[in-house]
Amino acid sequence: MNAFKARLILAVLVLALVAGCGATASPTATPPPSATVLPSATPLPAQRPATAAPTLPPATATIEPTPQPASLEEVFALISREQLFGTLEDLEAIQPYSGWRSSATEGEAEALDAVAAALERFAALGEAGMTLERQQFHVPSATELWETRLHLTLDGQEVEVPADGIRGHQDNIALALRSDSDGRLNDTQRDPVVLQGPVVRIGSVAALHSLSPDDAAGKIAFVDYVLLDRVAAGSREQAGAHAAELLALRPAGLVLITRFSNEPGESHGSFVGDSSPTSWVEVEPGTPIPPTLYVRLEDLAPAGVERWEDLDQVEAARLTWDADVLAPGSSGNLIAHIPGASSAAAVILGAHIDTPNSPGAMDDGSGSAVLLEVARVLNEARIQPPVDLTLAWFGSEELGAYGSAHFVATHQELLDRTLGMLQIDCLTHPLERIPAKLTLTTWSYGRQGDRSIPWPDYVSSLAGKWGVETVPQNEYAVESDNGTFAGFGVPNTNLIYKSGPMGRYGPIHYAAQIHDPYDTAERAREVGDVLEGMAQVALAVVLETGVEDAPPRVAPEPDLRALFVASHTEAPMMTPIGLTDLGQTLALAGFDVDLVPYGQAVTAADLEGAALVFVPAVVDFPSQRGDLSVYDEAWSEGEIQALEDYVATGGLLVLANSAHRLKFGSSMVDANEDWRSLNALSERFGISYRFGTVYEKVFWVEKGSHPLVDGVSLLELLPGNSVPIRLEEGQVLGWAEGRIVIGLVDYGDAGGQVLALADAGLLGNDGGTPRSLKLWQNLARYARSR
Repeated sequence: MNAFKARLILAVLVLALVAGCGATASPTATPPPSATVLPSATPLPAQRPATAAPTLPPATATIEPTPQPASLEEVFALISREQLFGTLEDLEAIQPYSGWRSSATEGEAEALDAVAAALERFAALGEAGMTLERQQFHVPSATELWETRLHLTLDGQEVEVPADGIRGHQDNIALALRSDSDGRLNDTQRDPVVLQGPVVRIGSVAALHSLSPDDAAGKIAFVDYVLLDRVAAGSREQAGAHAAELLALRPAGLVLITRFSNEPGESHGSFVGDSSPTSWVEVEPGTPIPPTLYVRLEDLAPAGVERWEDLDQVEAARLTWDADVLAPGSSGNLIAHIPGASSAAAVILGAHIDTPNSPGAMDDGSGSAVLLEVARVLNEARIQPPVDLTLAWFGSEELGAYGSAHFVATHQELLDRTLGMLQIDCLTHPLERIPAKLTLTTWSYGRQGDRSIPWPDYVSSLAGKWGVETVPQNEYAVESDNGTFAGFGVPNTNLIYKSGPMGRYGPIHYAAQIHDPYDTAERAREVGDVLEGMAQVALAVVLETGVEDAPPRVAPEPDLRALFVASHTEAPMMTPIGLTDLGQTLALAGFDVDLVPYGQAVTAADLEGAALVFVPAVVDFPSQRGDLSVYDEAWSEGEIQALEDYVATGGLLVLANSAHRLKFGSSMVDANEDWRSLNALSERFGISYRFGTVYEKVFWVEKGSHPLVDGVSLLELLPGNSVPIRLEEGQVLGWAEGRIVIGLVDYGDAGGQVLALADAGLLGNDGGTPRSLKLWQNLARYARSR
């Protein structure tokens, strides 16, 4: 044992002695004089004006220790507000007005590189055994903004002002291509569109109604974004109607203009960069979608434009736009593994590094900065955490939690020994007179009868020791990356400064400055005490979980195993990652829920000891380059044989086909062209999926026909998602439109069985009480009884 490790163990013992002392918050300390500045990260694209390169927080330049902290108070005193805001400002400086750190872009990768460089400078953590892991994975689509420029002509003089582009649709490729400057998928050639012409100003509904296509033809329309803002316009539908009317005018180009407001009810640009109605509203066939940029009114000051009315002085505009849509897109994660005094247990802290195409200082630069600050403090104090610590910077949360989904799919062993997961997403800047609280939200087992939330309660108690007030909450929603852990029974919670419920388009995006152009470090400084409190909560979880007794998992210690085989299911939400209630039902029934991740061939060893195996539909992300598919999915003969042998030796296999790719368990997105591929496996058991679609929402089950449907008389389908089943022999358990939607087949002499589902939506839920909860409970009970 070297001297450094001995000091680390001594430090853990000291922490154990003082952990229960009820310490109060202590002031933050300034960085040590020995701090050095890291090298610059990758320079910005040549098309952009030169800006300061990101230089994430300094690390101690020498491994010689400062005096060993004698108490937790001294360790917490190392948290530096200026270090936190230095990180926010540096993250905000990545790819400014060029998509920022938008999901699955060069900006996101640049941010991950910068954080990795900072971590590599933490010499003490490196000596203690810290390792870094980089992951890459696909997302359905991504928009890379290469060049977005706007020049205004006033008094005969041309002035450039900052402008950004619109990110394409997350899932619908046809709509996403509206945001591609050349309209060609997966073509990354630089070929900017340049438009120049007179300006027409549209600042009100009345002005919009008064115009005709002749008024807008050949002109660049400057549009007050208030017309397209869902809250300011009155509803999503009304904002869409305004967008359709605007596009019907057929302007040559669009410039959406936002303005800062911190008043409730007024527009502050929410969703302008990542979900503007111009990117999704239906239009008449043949209606062109003009090149679209957005600007902040405040950024027009160099051109002498300070108020909306000043736009009357603009004589002409020149718009430059070069953007490409990639399908699939490529994203990544950065993971730091820091050994603890005990490797028998672990703690995971997460944050997402990507933004929704905005500066993203708060969402989620704040969480990313907190994670790096935790690492810096551990390095500076030379403290080893009580148990293994994983810090994860996730990519592409804004597209649907894809980064954390890939993480949980590929770290199943780590999940099994995790005491708890804390996601930090995110700091916000509440609007005037709208109260906000630091909340710790999680998805409880309430739908299965247990509404307790012991992990958020525990984290809240740790926070209280340091004078940080938090409010534990139960919420049945995937609020952030922590939600992807819930289906595997991992205690999890999201730390967020929240001023309203969080839904897909929830009030928080309008009640605070996030998902808008004003999510900046400047705004974040106005709530700097909250950010510092978030860092204290994170550090408390790292240093005290494992010293104190963390609460046990709600589910009992498992004695059986349920395995999901996602080898050919690229859509992560069609597994326990998105099937939260199903996963929790199995966990409460005593199953350890495991997953074979996408891209990893299933083997007999994977299946060994599984009492229940689920095989979801074969699904890959939409992907074309020209007329050729980039990749396709299919079962190999070896995989089919392994699964057939599993059933033949007495296993219970569940097949769940789907006519669509599903998101968040029950939301249908693009059509699944690979639905037939499940037949390569199912036909081994006399089951085949047939062409045709069932549109009925409910189907009937004959009562008492089998324990699997005991107490179930009807169930709900996702209309249009069922792939009808044909059985050579076996028992029909459910019908819809005269077609089989649930069938059970016996196979082999050892009691093996295959349950075939026509609709994978039967395994998901729609935000309310799960449609199929009784079926899942029956399935878990039946699998145990076998």
